[in-house]
Amino acid sequence: MKRDYIKKYLSIDGRMIPYRIFTVEVYFEEKGLSKEEIEKLYDEKYDMCQILNQVIALKQSCVLLRHTSHSCGSLSEDLFQLKLRLIKELKEKYDFEFDEDIMENDCTDYLSL
Repeated sequence: MKRDYIKKYLSIDGRMIPYRIFTVEVYFEEKGLSKEEIEKLYDEKYDMCQILNQVIALKQSCVLLRHTSHSCGSLSEDLFQLKLRLIKELKEKYDFEFDEDIMENDCTDYLSL
C-alpha cells in the first residue's frame, strides 16, 4: 500500500547533516591537497572526481533516509550498497582508495548521540 503524502514544504538545512565534508573539493582539502592540486585532479580525472562526489552524496543521503519516519529501511540499505559499489569502482577503475575514516572521524559528536 502506498503511504500518504502530507503535502508540506520540506526543507533540511545541510548543516544538520553530520558529515561536514559535503563535496569532493572539501574531501580533497581535508586530505591536504592544495587548490592547484584539486584543480589538476578535476582537469585530469573528472570522471573519478564525479564518482567520489556521488559517494559523498550517498553517505549524506543514507543518514537522511535513516532518520526519516514512515520510510523503508531497505531504501537506505540499498543506497549504502550503491555507495559500496561506487567505492569499489573507484579502486578498480582509478586505483583510488576512498577514505571512510576522514568523513566518519569528522562527525564523532553525531555518532555519540
